Amino acid sequence: MNAAQKLPSREFREKILFLAPGLGYIGVLFVFPLLYSLYVSLTQWNLLRPDLGVRWVGVANFVSLLRDPFTWQTVARTAYFVFGSVALELVLGMILALALNREFPGVGVIRSIILIPFIIAPVVVGFTWRFLLNNDFGPLPHLFSALHLNFLVNPPLLSNASLVIPMLIVIDAWQYMPFVTLVLLAGLKALPSEPYEAALVDGASPVQQFFRITLPLLRPALLVAVIIRTMTALRVFDTVFVMTGGGPGSASEVLSFYGYRMAFQSYQMGMSAAIGLLTLLIALVLTLFLMRSGSQS
Repeated sequence: MNAAQKLPSREFREKILFLAPGLGYIGVLFVFPLLYSLYVSLTQWNLLRPDLGVRWVGVANFVSLLRDPFTWQTVARTAYFVFGSVALELVLGMILALALNREFPGVGVIRSIILIPFIIAPVVVGFTWRFLLNNDFGPLPHLFSALHLNFLVNPPLLSNASLVIPMLIVIDAWQYMPFVTLVLLAGLKALPSEPYEAALVDGASPVQQFFRITLPLLRPALLVAVIIRTMTALRVFDTVFVMTGGGPGSASEVLSFYGYRMAFQSYQMGMSAAIGLLTLLIALVLTLFLMRSGSQS
């Protein structure tokens, strides 16, 4: 084989040149931070003690993390939040998508209006709901009192350890339900009409059409919505930080806030990086599980 035959073909070189900007973008913004986080997670690095330097400790941070009962409490709390918010968004999003999947006067305006919560920054959402739930001047506690729902007022809702996560689930669903609605509505618009025409001939009721035709055909859109929302719910931080600060006590401390607290309150950068990688691992496992379940069903 001569030297000319050993050189990459022109087509191969052109593909590499075409992909180079994208590969560079991925490398700078994703691969390098991930590798750096992995390196930090294998060290003991205290920002308050720069004189100690960065010491290599191997997997000691991960061992300490997994042996700490508080870690598993935080994982369970995060799972509760993720499952609750995604399930609520799927149910309400499906109802809204079915309602908007028809033509009536003003449907375009309504479709635009329901997207408003989704385009609001999470920090703004947190401050808004914190105002709405304030016991002194917020409108919702006065409404709860008028309806004799005193358990939602005393103690204050965001100070009630048993109700703070359900309240955060409701707020998260309020913000991201429009996204799920949009995905499912796009899926409904793409469904073929022939199965419904055949079902009408066979005398199938609307409920039977929904469970036997709509849901099976809508599975790809449902899978996309579930995966995306699961990933974003796993890394919820802004709303928790603004509204509760992880409180009362640690009742609303999810994994992302736990990592923040270890980095910027305890200044343990290695432990914080280990928590971040643990969250990433959970996200990857959930994604693979959902994709495998979706492909098999």
